[in-house]
Amino acid sequence: MAELDYALLADYARVDADGTLTAVGAHRAVIAVGALPAQQVLAAAGRLWMGRREPAAHLELSARTPEGDVGTIAAWEVLPGLEQADLPGRVSACFALAVVAPLSSTGAHVLVLSVNGEAVAELPFAVVVEV
Repeated sequence: MAELDYALLADYARVDADGTLTAVGAHRAVIAVGALPAQQVLAAAGRLWMGRREPAAHLELSARTPEGDVGTIAAWEVLPGLEQADLPGRVSACFALAVVAPLSSTGAHVLVLSVNGEAVAELPFAVVVEV
């Protein structure tokens, strides 16, 4: 069964063909905008541990905003990865996904990551208006 090792929020993230994860602007905590409403590109990235012959893990990203919960923003599958940092019987599988987040209010926002239907990580950030 897929287990989340870590997840992060970044400005940009990608997974290369060799399974290497690259993240820029990782662990972003505050998004400053000139005015609302606005849009912001955000990347959710991380690593799963999976069995070598395990079926694909189903990942889902949703959100909580000051206005309320937002349903599924994105859903995708992650297959067991290459033989990297191998634990007995387990392999790593990195993921990266970019979304365009519509921002309509200031305050606390959270992207929620689920693996196989279970919420496993919260990626919080605050939205502020710069004057």
